[in-house]
Formats: sequence, structure tokens, C-alpha cells
Amino acid sequence: MRTLALLIAVTSGVLFAEEPHAPATKAKAKPPAHATASATHSPAPASDAPDMPSTALAELSAGNARFMAGKRTRTLDTGHDAAMRAALVAGQAPFAIIITCSDSRVPDALLFDQEAGRLFTIREAGNAPDLQGIASAEYAAEHLGSKLIVVMGHTSCGAVKAIHSANGKPLPGNLWALQAGMAGLLESTPQDPNEDTKAHLSRLEEANARRQAQALLDRSGLLSELAAAEKLWIVPALYNLASGKVQFFKPLAAVPALQAHH
Repeated sequence: MRTLALLIAVTSGVLFAEEPHAPATKAKAKPPAHATASATHSPAPASDAPDMPSTALAELSAGNARFMAGKRTRTLDTGHDAAMRAALVAGQAPFAIIITCSDSRVPDALLFDQEAGRLFTIREAGNAPDLQGIASAEYAAEHLGSKLIVVMGHTSCGAVKAIHSANGKPLPGNLWALQAGMAGLLESTPQDPNEDTKAHLSRLEEANARRQAQALLDRSGLLSELAAAEKLWIVPALYNLASGKVQFFKPLAAVPALQAHH
């Protein structure tokens, strides 16, 4: 089986670096064209929906480039809203799953310039999915055919700041669940003696996105199998509130489960 690294280099068209280059934007977005679903099957993807993890990531990157440039197309095409609603009544076939923070400043559909039916969004404080969030991602990947999971943190994250400020002490109310979901973050990313708090928080935000993506892979056998078969990419990312840019990191590698010998 080809390795994931080879797949990235040859097929993706997206460069994973600290500042990846976005693919060229489309001249004009097409209206949604979801196929009618039966009562027992998921609908077919829209005619222009990405059909591979690499093309799904390229589409998100292109949409983010439009958002940054103030040239959104899909989310401004209100003339097709009625037709879109009618098409989506039959079902959904989102090409990407976005696991992101509950922060109101992170409007994933807008910052990726994708209309209804194209993104399956799971929002949890600190982009730390609980068991139900993981089950939701499994449903979208296995039943709806999503090709990509982006686990996206963001700058100025209140959840990360709360964990940092608590420094191991219990947070009030049910915020203990937030601490449980982000357990080990401070220990894995300690503050350097010469590092100020702002710089440390920035590193924690990126580290949390990477850790939550890895935890998703570690906690879900279904998602791990899809990733190992190269049918799904799980990609950590970080959204910059000031610039509007989403920084994608490399897809996580998944090791296929060992087959039992009989």
C-alpha cells in the first residue's frame, strides 16, 4: 500500500507547511445538485463535491482563500437558496467533517465558503470532541461518505486560556469535562522560562488541535481503519481570527489493524 506521505506528495495538490498555498479558486460556484436519496441509503454527493481526501482538502483551502480575499461565492449565492433547501430535504452527503470550537468567532461555513449540505460540523469548546462527538464523526464518515476530518483550533481560544489559567486546579461547575477533554495539554507543552504567556498560549492552541486530532484517531477504530485505507484524512488545523487564514497541518498517519492468523 502506498504510504500516506507518497499520497500527499503526488496526489493532493495542497502543500502542507506553516503557510500552505491555496489552490486556485473557481471562477463561479455551481448551485448544489444533490441526488435524491432513497429511504434506506445516503444521497449521492453533489456533482461538484470532492470525491477524494486530497480534493476535499483542496476545496476547503480554496474556499478559505476566497474568504480571506473577501470574494466568497458559495455563501453569497442566495438566488439558489430555495432549490438548495428542496434538494437537501432528501438527505445529505457532506464531503468534509469540521470539528471546531464553539467560539462564535469561528463560523466554519463562512470561512471555508461552503453552503448547506457540504460540511458536517461538530462544535465543542476547545475543539475537544466527547464520545458523542466522536460518534457523530463516525456517522458522517461511514454513513454519509465524508472524505476528510479537519480538527480546527483557533487563536485567542478561551478554552485553552481557561486550562492554562487553572494550571491543574479544578474549574467550577461542569467545566471539569473541559479539563478532562484537554487533559495532558499543559504537561505536553510546558512553558519555556524565556517565553511570555501570549507566546505559550499560541503554542498551546496549535498543540491542542494536533492532540485532539490524534485522540480522535486513537479513540475510534472505525475512523482509524478508514484512514489506514486512505479513504479518509484527519487533518489538524488552526484558524487565525485576525487574518482569517486556516493553517492546515499534515494529515495524521494511521496504521492498519493487524489481522488475526488462523
